[in-house]
Amino acid sequence: MGYHDLEEEARPAGAPGRKAIGIAGDSPADRATTAHLANALGFDPVIVGPLADGVRLEPGTEPFGADVSADELRAMLDRFPSSERGRAVLRARASATARPADAA
Repeated sequence: MGYHDLEEEARPAGAPGRKAIGIAGDSPADRATTAHLANALGFDPVIVGPLADGVRLEPGTEPFGADVSADELRAMLDRFPSSERGRAVLRARASATARPADAA
């Protein structure tokens, strides 16, 4: 969501057309606090998960800059693993955790 949307798109909880903001962070308490703040500012918080999952919100991903509902944002996040960027991230994470053959 662009900065201009923050001013123009805020809506009361439950209002039609309310937009979502994705939240990633390592601390469940911090995610809850941030979700509360997003809600108070007029947006539906969508918890993405730990900070490492914030990659799903980066430039080049479907949700980046999206001005959509919580359901639409969740659908975009669910599609991430099958996207080009998602596959690249999964490959990189797999190779980073793979144990070298000669390290046994």
